[in-house]
Amino acid sequence: MRGGWLGFLLVMACGDAATVSSGGTPPETRAREARSRVPESTSVALAPGGCAETTPPLGPEVARGVCFAHEYRDHGARGYGSETSRASLEELRALGVDTISLTPFAFLSSLESPEIHLAESHPGAETDERLAREVATCRALGLRVMLKPHLWIAGGAWVGTIDMPDDGAWARWQRSYRAFVLHYARFAAEHALPSFVIGVELDPIVLRFEDFFRALVAEVRAIYDGEVLYAANWDRAVDVRLWDAVDAIGVQFYPPLADTPEAPRADLDARLAHYMTVLDALHRRTNKPIVFTEVGYRSAPGAEVRPHAWPEHDAERQVSLDTQRRAYEAFFASLRGRDFLRGVYVWKWFTDPATRDEGPDGFSPRGKPAEAVLRAAYRGCD
Repeated sequence: MRGGWLGFLLVMACGDAATVSSGGTPPETRAREARSRVPESTSVALAPGGCAETTPPLGPEVARGVCFAHEYRDHGARGYGSETSRASLEELRALGVDTISLTPFAFLSSLESPEIHLAESHPGAETDERLAREVATCRALGLRVMLKPHLWIAGGAWVGTIDMPDDGAWARWQRSYRAFVLHYARFAAEHALPSFVIGVELDPIVLRFEDFFRALVAEVRAIYDGEVLYAANWDRAVDVRLWDAVDAIGVQFYPPLADTPEAPRADLDARLAHYMTVLDALHRRTNKPIVFTEVGYRSAPGAEVRPHAWPEHDAERQVSLDTQRRAYEAFFASLRGRDFLRGVYVWKWFTDPATRDEGPDGFSPRGKPAEAVLRAAYRGCD
């Protein structure tokens, strides 16, 4: 997922839990200031549960997933492993969710930095101890877990543009990345997690250093015996040559569904039909199932045009609950009859339902009309 306020704060707080490099302002203060610039008229009240009867339920073989976001503020008191998080997981289970994607972030200070710092370097982040408690809670609630470690760049730069200055720096980056992935592969093995993602949106690097990633997959398999995935960006999945080495094709699915905001539903359907045809061809070529490791739409005007764009925290933000609902309806309708489909992970849901990291125009469908679409797809309306 490209960009992001929460990730920016996490990364900048990585070196010092109290300050960030930009002026020394505490991250909590910066978040409050950003929220204060959101017009009061954009507040969204939680709606009663509903079900969008026109949305078809997914087949029983498809994982019904949600990307579950850790709340790092107050030293993670309402994040992974907390009672607040447990209540949100119970809410998701009632919604029909059966699989949770947990994302421990690791941090790079820049796109050219070869040193990757694990979540353990920041006390409010997704530490191993918090992850272990969250996994135990998921297991107690009957929810499967996909572990999806992800890199974050200071300032919110996209991981797909990481580029080292020379071969020596690339060698250091590879050593650091290997340690990062194997750390979480051991965690996944220790906790018997069913699915593990070895990389997210690193397609140019995967293409350039294919042998490194093939060797890394082999090392992971020596540690971990569950399902191994790689999560490619939607526009590079067909280029990746690693698919024979993994068990399933992960797709970070943020393609534009239209060229202009508020386009007719037929335009969204046509664009999605094209993307699904491309993925079906990829499935037939590789004989691998496809998992949408992320798919999501903001409740904001134009979200169907730029689905990947993160909410901007300024006074011009607008809310469009209908845009989000329409995009989700079109997406789930496009999955009907797709034999390649193994799983869907909606981006995203928060451990703390009171979080305002994104604001009301953000990605979470909680308490919005899009939640009724998700309920229909995951649980059915009967």
